[in-house]
Amino acid sequence: MSLRTALLTFDHRRPWFGVARTILASGQIVLLAFTDPRALLVPVAGRAPAPYCDGVKAISAYCIGGDILDPIARHWIMLMLLLLVASGFYPRATGFVHAWVTFSIAGSIALPDGGELAAKVIALLLIPMCLTDDRLWHWSRPRKPLPPASRGIAYAALWAVRLQVAGIYLHSGLGKFASSDWLSGTAEYYVLRDNMFGAAGWIRDLAVAMMSVPWLVFAITWGSIALELSVGLIILLGTDRLRRLALTLVIVFHVGIIVTIGLWTFALVMIGAVALACIPARPLDERPSTAVGRSNIGRQLLYITGVTARPSAVHNPEPPIVAPPVDDSIESPHPAVVDAQERR
Repeated sequence: MSLRTALLTFDHRRPWFGVARTILASGQIVLLAFTDPRALLVPVAGRAPAPYCDGVKAISAYCIGGDILDPIARHWIMLMLLLLVASGFYPRATGFVHAWVTFSIAGSIALPDGGELAAKVIALLLIPMCLTDDRLWHWSRPRKPLPPASRGIAYAALWAVRLQVAGIYLHSGLGKFASSDWLSGTAEYYVLRDNMFGAAGWIRDLAVAMMSVPWLVFAITWGSIALELSVGLIILLGTDRLRRLALTLVIVFHVGIIVTIGLWTFALVMIGAVALACIPARPLDERPSTAVGRSNIGRQLLYITGVTARPSAVHNPEPPIVAPPVDDSIESPHPAVVDAQERR
């Protein structure tokens, strides 16, 4: 699709956008809901006590207002705000809320990881797309076309997200070439068997058994590198169909990470980020929708991951008009018709 065509037809206001935003917010929801607030603000040697409020971090949700609220109360308020974002309510307003909360978590807690940092950037880049979305819920279909200026702003924001997400995967894939363990194809052996960060519980026995097979260790290690490089390139250069394939691979990859080493927050953030980067540039289907079609989120998820074809809108087409049969036994009053009947 050419740039001119995309600028004339692009519209991000589709269920794909809503599902991706919800998954992205869910990564931070899992972090706040299942982590003790004190664990996020644990003292770190050589640094001042968290939360960190220096410089621009003074606007963080952990810092604004000083001692009016304690950090634990702020923790649960941020969780409520993220639940509002994930619900899909009024993206034009909750886009700012999402960016503010993710900025607060990444900037003010003691030990943010890659998931928090990625969520902060992606949520910030989504603000232009949210500002151009006038729907009350991001699950509903738009009632009127997107204005040309809003279309251009949203498309530019989409490519900003694509560049950021592709950069994350390409950097991760290329960076592994600097490690001898990754180059030798043995890195996954050490990752899964690590006593602190590796597989745990019943999955550990399975992982240890799998890592005892040399060719399987080599395939998983180099397969991870190949997947990260492929996803980065497809996001930048691929078609809509290829991006759906890349999203499916990313989901399988990060679900595997969840099962083995339990990185829930990071996995959900990256799945949501890739889903946003893979929003189709093709025109939004203009067929009429119904409440049933809008609420069928399961079918939309299957379509996004490429499992099924595009779900059709639910509608009731008018029955075709069929002409009644002609009865030759009935005489017509028209003279020409009477003559024809007499000749027959």
